[in-house]
Amino acid sequence: MCIVYKVKYLSFLGKSDINNEVHDLRNNIKKLGWILVLTVIFSQLVCCGKIQGQQKKAADDSSYIFTMGTVFEIRVFSDDADSIIREAEQKLYACDKLISWRREGSLAEQFNTKHEADLSDISPVIETALDVSRNSRGAFDLTVLPLSKLWAFDRMGDSEFDISEMKVPDSDAIMEAVDKVDYTQLLYDTATGMLTTANPDIHIELGAIGKGYAIEEAKKVFKDSGAVGGLISAGSSICVYGTKSDGNDFRVALRDPRGDENSAIGILSLTDTTISTSGDYERYFEQDGVRYHHILDPRTGYPADSGLMQVTIICEDSVLGDALSTACFVLGLDEGMKLAGQYGVLAIFVDNDKNIWYNSPDIVNMLEFKGRNSGYVLKEYNQTRS
Repeated sequence: MCIVYKVKYLSFLGKSDINNEVHDLRNNIKKLGWILVLTVIFSQLVCCGKIQGQQKKAADDSSYIFTMGTVFEIRVFSDDADSIIREAEQKLYACDKLISWRREGSLAEQFNTKHEADLSDISPVIETALDVSRNSRGAFDLTVLPLSKLWAFDRMGDSEFDISEMKVPDSDAIMEAVDKVDYTQLLYDTATGMLTTANPDIHIELGAIGKGYAIEEAKKVFKDSGAVGGLISAGSSICVYGTKSDGNDFRVALRDPRGDENSAIGILSLTDTTISTSGDYERYFEQDGVRYHHILDPRTGYPADSGLMQVTIICEDSVLGDALSTACFVLGLDEGMKLAGQYGVLAIFVDNDKNIWYNSPDIVNMLEFKGRNSGYVLKEYNQTRS
């Protein structure tokens, strides 16, 4: 059995205070309908000899839950798969309660209310976020909340939301929000884990790396369990651990950023790694013939206009991957590739001219290119290119 997992964004399915318990989702018919649809999108069986009605191996089990504004898939290859999945689910729910700025009592909410918080429990997350903020010179900025609230892309996907209501905010309001975005006004004490600011207008949002953090926490469950392998997917963020029960690597499809949700420009064969993708197709609206997407440039206040459609980062840590995919998308091809090289990660950039740039020959060895018929060209990136 060959399984291909689609890398795509799954938008917010409910309002900010939605209960994360699965039985509550099942009591909500609209949200359950979305879950069933997204289940099909997330994991598709490719015709590799699977016979209809064939019994699933006992060592292969999966689960789909809604938390952190998206649907997570957990797939485990183990004789104890069910208990591993249940434990991983609880890790994901706990992460949402811990870091979501919408959650009363969360670490982010505490900081945004009191302008200080003890973040020692998530110190690797904060340290990574601050490090990428510095090295990207603010292309990634964890204080972007005033801007993201103004544009309100997180409303897209709400069952009661009309996309026609989306519009470009007033320019003065954008500039006012930009003035409130500045990671340099954060002070983090690595010894105590305290994050503080003297500016009451500074608020943090961990949404860009929150799913990566949750994935890392769930991955620990896999490692401790001794499972043969498993997968944790939050759409645009995926972790593959070990192998499938037959010993084969996982196959992860890269979505065509200008195709439908089931089209792919390539398939990656992966094991023991994470993949994070940022694209301008994930959440967007059009106004006066212009596409406005959700990846905001904290420096300008507007959606990033970097000449890119999609950035994929492959590395060992989902938090770093999520932060870098966002930062690299905002920076554009040359500066983004420099940043990826600084961290030693594998990177795939898709530009507006349908060039697919990769920064290492290792990618060619793991990639089955499928974009040629759709006009894409695969190219190795060279910093000295003309």
